[in-house]
Amino acid sequence: SSSAAASAATGATLGATAAAVAMKDGTESRSRAAMVATAAAVGGLGGFALWRLVGGRPSQTAREFAAALSAAERRAFDLVEAAHARAPKRPEDALDELSHSKEIAQWVAELRGGDTFVSQALRLAAQAQQLERHVVHRSSYAEGREGQREWRAAVKQWQRQRVMDLLTEAGLPNDLATRVGRLVAKECSADEDPDAQTLQDASCLVFLGNELRQYDNRDTDDGKLADVIQQTWRLMSAPAKAKAAALEYSPRTLGALLEGAAAAEGFEATTSPMVSPRLPRETVLLLRDSWSKVNEANFGDELYDRLFSEDPSLQSVFNYPAARPANLAKVAKMLLELLDAESVPRLERIVHAIAALGAEFGRLKTEHLAPMKRAWVRTATAYAAPREKRRTNQAWEAFYYAICAVAAPHLTLNGRVSELTVATASALPNPDGGTHAGLMAANGVALLEMCLAVSSRSQGGASTPSEVAARLLEAREWLMRAVMDEVNAYCGLISSCLALIQDDPKSSSDKVQGNVVNAEVAERRRWLRRSAEVPLNIAEIAVGSAVACLASRRQVKRSLQPEWIAGAKMLRTATEISLRVVALNLQATGAKGATGCEGLERRFAKLRDTEPPWEDLCDFA
Repeated sequence: SSSAAASAATGATLGATAAAVAMKDGTESRSRAAMVATAAAVGGLGGFALWRLVGGRPSQTAREFAAALSAAERRAFDLVEAAHARAPKRPEDALDELSHSKEIAQWVAELRGGDTFVSQALRLAAQAQQLERHVVHRSSYAEGREGQREWRAAVKQWQRQRVMDLLTEAGLPNDLATRVGRLVAKECSADEDPDAQTLQDASCLVFLGNELRQYDNRDTDDGKLADVIQQTWRLMSAPAKAKAAALEYSPRTLGALLEGAAAAEGFEATTSPMVSPRLPRETVLLLRDSWSKVNEANFGDELYDRLFSEDPSLQSVFNYPAARPANLAKVAKMLLELLDAESVPRLERIVHAIAALGAEFGRLKTEHLAPMKRAWVRTATAYAAPREKRRTNQAWEAFYYAICAVAAPHLTLNGRVSELTVATASALPNPDGGTHAGLMAANGVALLEMCLAVSSRSQGGASTPSEVAARLLEAREWLMRAVMDEVNAYCGLISSCLALIQDDPKSSSDKVQGNVVNAEVAERRRWLRRSAEVPLNIAEIAVGSAVACLASRRQVKRSLQPEWIAGAKMLRTATEISLRVVALNLQATGAKGATGCEGLERRFAKLRDTEPPWEDLCDFA
């Protein structure tokens, strides 16, 4: 490839020079020199290596050439460093040019596994990164995107020519200077050129490790910061991403990193993440006050000690750089700062990112949520005063379930069947019966789809009406989404109930300020309504799917009738479970006809009083 040929330019030069020397030494040397010249012509270190294999030895002239080349490289380094040192440091820059180039060079060596494995061209290009980048002024070009593009192109052209001039002035070969110039100007594709990718990785790591911290002192919107990190993350190779995860970040930039990395990896919520409960102000203040008493330096270690003593197998789940103990305290602090109602949407995005990245790269599963809750709550409340222990414990449980309202739906839907079963048996009431009712309904619809599809393809089979096939497909996809909604609703309901931490909840449950219902109670009722609405939707879709299939039941092959009946019974059971959940949650909202529940009550009554289709669906006569 072009990159391989370019990276071997120095070897080719050495080989060709050695061949020229050998040509002067006699007939025997000429035959060896011909072989050397051939290898050098195709480019690469082969020229010099082949000459050594056929018995050549470095003559005094060859050694002098190598020494001259090494001296020229040292002169090039001195010239480039001097140019860096003359560049002024702007107030908005985290590093001056010289420090920046040294950081790049260090990362290049680390990414390649040591200086020994860094080619001469790459070593020089790393040293020359950002060379005199402020010589070409942005103000000399028009405002807007077109002006920005023209300015960037001018900067690259200047840097390429400048570094080529310095390298040739130092006495390095033209082809080497050209190669370095193209690398510095980013004219080589990172997808095709390993040296270009390494430089790109190093630049991204310098940004994340040094310049990103500048944003803590800037008025930059958190969403824009996450977008910047998303663009940076997409440029990096997998090894560079692993090193980026091990860097130190502030709580704010760590949140932006999680959000941006998840989006870059394709885990961004396509519409919006699951909704998290808005905790009462009193609960938020209690959480923050209790956190002020926690030893943040030891929080991560103490949490892991509790977690791993309960389940040692979880060590492999959290054995990756981003999950190191110091980051656990930063995540807890960051999420606590986002509990104000106006900041909760960002909390939802970050928790979604943590769940998605943890499942993909750390093997995080729904079954892990139970031991994590116990370790989380016990560690956070260990420093609470005895008289505050119960209230503090309840507040941290409410906080944990608020997080689960976002994280658990993603983990539930993306886990395997065996993992879902283990999670159901864990000491955390999630997934619950409503979750399994939604899954049962989705699988029931899938069985009916399968029976109709196989029957229509058999000899003499009637094709499934397109409207029926479309209805079943839509129902199955919606029911899978409803599973996530159900997990979200149930966790949110638990959180909103636990968050009412008054000593006598009944005395304040109907507290009214003027004509406005207390916001805390309103939040709880909102989650009760959601916990009634989701299973009601599941029941309606299940019954609607059964009704849509009534006219097609007689075309099902006899051999598939047991599967058809199984699908029908799954839909029936899912409907019965869902309606029971609806009844309980509507009752818990308060008096009949409570605000916001009238429509749910009418839908529930209609579905309950409608003649069910189950018997007819299983009648093949």
